Order: sequence, then C-alpha cells, then structure tokens
Amino acid sequence: MQSTALDDIDFRIINILVRNGRTPFASLGAEVGLSPHGAADRVRRLERAGIITGFTATVDLGSVGRGLDAFIDVRLLAGTQPDAFEEFVTALPAVREVAFVTGRFDYHVRVACRDADDLDATVRAIRGEAGAAQTETRIVLRASASPKAVS
Repeated sequence: MQSTALDDIDFRIINILVRNGRTPFASLGAEVGLSPHGAADRVRRLERAGIITGFTATVDLGSVGRGLDAFIDVRLLAGTQPDAFEEFVTALPAVREVAFVTGRFDYHVRVACRDADDLDATVRAIRGEAGAAQTETRIVLRASASPKAVS
C-alpha cells in the first residue's frame, strides 16, 4: 500500500462509496464538486494506493436460505497451525468471516447457517476437524449495520 495524503474530497468520495459502491462517477463528482472524469481519477488513485480495496454486494442472507446468524469463538489446540485452521474454516459453506483476535479465544468466526442443524454441523466440523480445543457459540438475535463515515 502506498502512502497517500488524503484530502477532504477523498474522504467524501470514500464515504459516498461506503454507502453505495455503485454510485456513478457523474453523481459522485456532482456531490463532491468534481467532473465525472475527475471523480473517476480520484477513485482510481484511491484504488492504486490500496485505500479502496474493492466493491461488494450486500446480501440479505435470510432471503438466500442462510438466516441463522451466529458467532463462534474458537481456542485452538496447542499443536494446531493457525494457517491450516484458517484454510479449513474459510472453506466451510456457512463461514462468512474469520478474525484472529486477542483475549480468551484465538479466533472469532461469523457464520450464516440454514438452520440449527447446519450450525451444529459447522461447530462440530470446527471442533472435530479444524483443531479447536474449545468453542463458544452465540446466536445473533438482532443486528443493525450502517456504513460508518471515515475522517
């Protein structure tokens, strides 16, 4: 990642794209006081600098049959290699995110399961095949997400 000095326009562009990554360059430029070409140049520069790393779609996981949202905290067995654990776990169909963390557990795994049986199978795979010494699972009852501005 290159070191890039960001100005107010860069931050405004980033925040607009965080809210809607599909904002057309014409609209983006109009919102920040640039031409569409100027806005496109800024976005490309932010991409080259590694500040904007990609554009994603946000999916309602419930509407695609994966409405059971849960977090699984994992402590690894002493001999488990972190790279092997991460490779195995990220290949599981329900896994959405894996984070190496500080504290009592080694990993925080977010899953989107079809139902309780799918969650059970995912936890069993992590315990039995991924090298986990201990897991603790929490089911998400409600979540709210809104893009946060950067400055």
